[in-house]
Amino acid sequence: MPQFLIVEPAEATLTALAEALDQVDIGILLLDRDLRIRFLNRRQMEMFGLPTELLQAGMTFREMMDRNISNSRNVIPAEDLPAYHEKREAEVRAGTIAPTHIDLNDGTRLLFACQACPDGGRILTYADVSRELRMEELHAMEQINAELRFNNETMEDHAARLASLAEATDESARKVEEAKKALEREIVERRQLEARLRQMATTDGLTGALNRSGFLALCQNELDQRAEADRGMALMMLDVDHFKLINDRYGHAGGDLALKQLVSALGSRIRRGDLLGRLGGEEFAILLPKIAPPEAERFAERLVTHIAASSVTYGTRVIEMTISIGLTMATGTDRSIERVIARADDALYRAKESGRNRVVKDVPVEAA
Repeated sequence: MPQFLIVEPAEATLTALAEALDQVDIGILLLDRDLRIRFLNRRQMEMFGLPTELLQAGMTFREMMDRNISNSRNVIPAEDLPAYHEKREAEVRAGTIAPTHIDLNDGTRLLFACQACPDGGRILTYADVSRELRMEELHAMEQINAELRFNNETMEDHAARLASLAEATDESARKVEEAKKALEREIVERRQLEARLRQMATTDGLTGALNRSGFLALCQNELDQRAEADRGMALMMLDVDHFKLINDRYGHAGGDLALKQLVSALGSRIRRGDLLGRLGGEEFAILLPKIAPPEAERFAERLVTHIAASSVTYGTRVIEMTISIGLTMATGTDRSIERVIARADDALYRAKESGRNRVVKDVPVEAA
């Protein structure tokens, strides 16, 4: 029986304890031996978006998880969640679970633990350790970069020493050749690692499109080259119409699936050499080098028609969506890609204001 410094009625003590647990930054869930919810603190309800009537309903741990499938932020696909929840329930029912990580699709990482109670119940805790994870990833990235710099600086010295050893005996020459090949393999592996790191730094993790910084950098390079060669160039800003309604109706998992399918549909339509980027949320941009204004307008209209005719299958439901596009052409005086994007963004705003599911071009569209 817990001992308290102040002797007071048990009801007052339990009330004070519940109020104290509501103030901690860790989600706490107390289950009885049948895995029915006896207590959960405010942080637990906030983490999982749970309603306050859970205790009154006498809900079980499994019912709580099943109820949360539609708005789950878990990285596990929606169709695999029932099996995952069944496995999780079995683990909790089996007894104590050592601290394990649960990753959510918004980048949040939770540290989950289960402790068996003497009366057969369970205490479950969920702690948000996302900040610690980001610090670990940053530290690991810094270590990799430091190793890459060190190895690149010493590669030439190693190669020079290997060349001098080649003048020794046949046996020494054979060993040098083997070492040289190993070094060449290491150089290739290091370059591949650098390429992967560069891709990670410029790619949107959810959709696979270019992220904002990667898109802007490549577009600026295209704009600089276009100014020298005097080639036509179009830029389209587009986003999903009423995307918040999709998120509200199908949950974040459905919204994420819709964005991934949108990028796939756009990627199958753009040309080789075109650039597709996600600038944030449901907002995307496409750069079309070497294109004339009439062709760019027809291209944008075909995209709007194609997306409106497509649909996304989410479980047993179908998600339909449309897009609005703002189109502009780079002019001879453009030197900053942000200036071009601003014009396309203004045209996108007018597309939304005039009814959505359409293309509005920047006026006037200048031929480059």
